[in-house]
Amino acid sequence: MKAIYFIIFYFIALTSYAQTAHFSYDASGNRISRWLEVKAVKQTSADSAVHNLPELIPTEKAELLGDVQIYPNPAKRYLNIDITNLGEADAKGYISDINGRTVLSFENLSTANTLNVETLAPGTYLLRVECRGERKVWKVVVSD
Repeated sequence: MKAIYFIIFYFIALTSYAQTAHFSYDASGNRISRWLEVKAVKQTSADSAVHNLPELIPTEKAELLGDVQIYPNPAKRYLNIDITNLGEADAKGYISDINGRTVLSFENLSTANTLNVETLAPGTYLLRVECRGERKVWKVVVSD
């Protein structure tokens, strides 16, 4: 009877996991690599509420935001944004953490901008710049 319960438990445990580990070995039997195969996972409404990332659709023809320079990256205190083709248009910018929460927002970006990022904790952020329907996103690292 215990064997039947063990088999049922083992079967349920194997079918409920969303990933499978794979290993490769050399000729001597030493493991040289491993990787995880991730199976399809159903997303629930609770998952989408936690990870509410903004919709980031790449722009086909970036006219105003086609030539943008972000420096220094990683940034310590200040982050410079140079937008060459902006002209008279005003751009908006947002810095979000990796979970999609906006931590800084700024309006009226011009062709040369300096942003103070020393209030941000060290880590990886997403910088999103929008202007007249165009949208571009960059990964920005803030260091100590």
